[in-house]
Amino acid sequence: MALLYVLLVLIWSTGFITGKLIVGLIDPNVFLSIRFVLSGLLFLAIALWQRRRFPAWQELPKHIIAGMLMNGFYLGFAYVAIAKGLPAGIMALIGALQPALVTLLAFILIKEKTSFKGILGMLVGMVGLVLVISPALELDMSHGGVTLLTFTLACAAIFALSLGVTYQKMSISSSDIFSSMAIQNLAASVVSIGFMLLLGETLFAVQLESFLLVIWGVLVLSGGGVFLMVWLLRKVRASQVSTMLLLAPPLAAVESYFLFSESMTTIQIIGFVVTIVGVYFSRAKSSDQ
Repeated sequence: MALLYVLLVLIWSTGFITGKLIVGLIDPNVFLSIRFVLSGLLFLAIALWQRRRFPAWQELPKHIIAGMLMNGFYLGFAYVAIAKGLPAGIMALIGALQPALVTLLAFILIKEKTSFKGILGMLVGMVGLVLVISPALELDMSHGGVTLLTFTLACAAIFALSLGVTYQKMSISSSDIFSSMAIQNLAASVVSIGFMLLLGETLFAVQLESFLLVIWGVLVLSGGGVFLMVWLLRKVRASQVSTMLLLAPPLAAVESYFLFSESMTTIQIIGFVVTIVGVYFSRAKSSDQ
């Protein structure tokens, strides 16, 4: 299981890198629309090939809602907020609240309990993440861009992701994962196409790099990362999976250091270590489980 956590964090962190690489090549929601359509068709082909069972018609809306929340609305709201001027550092800061929100929603909706040690580890991990993004946060604050609209969109994005993650633990968790992922990705594509039209995004540079990024998004980010996250959510506590993802932004900072020659300060390195410590303690199981 530990290896799967490592793989999840590694793949999830490359999502931040992919977001940087598509700049100037593919508009964000154009990328997401293509990614979700192709991912949905990929999972649909696998489900049909293996003759997997599809959800009953009365269960279909639940899968659609889950996909729209965890993929479409989360990334859509986040990209719109950033497109409207919200600094990436502020978006990351708001995103740091996601594990706590998942813990609260999971407790309210599915009565999932988290131990005191787990909650403490989560809080330590959140502090570590804030330290990692602090240099960018200071720069972003000086450039403005935080308005009521962008702040609301960012909060809506994190709420959509948190609710979508919790939704995966509810009744749809008993369904076949391949057929469910097909429905969820195709549902998410509808949302992304809507955001694409709303923002008037059309850019897709017809060159090798663009196609390679799309392939990475379909096979690795959706086919690997999101699939693995949904699979883990069916096996362990939702709060535990969400807290593990606190490691993704610090790891992305390390990857950016090597790939884009971005600097890393001492405080960021300390923050990375603090996040690791926090995530380690957050894995403590509730005494009721």
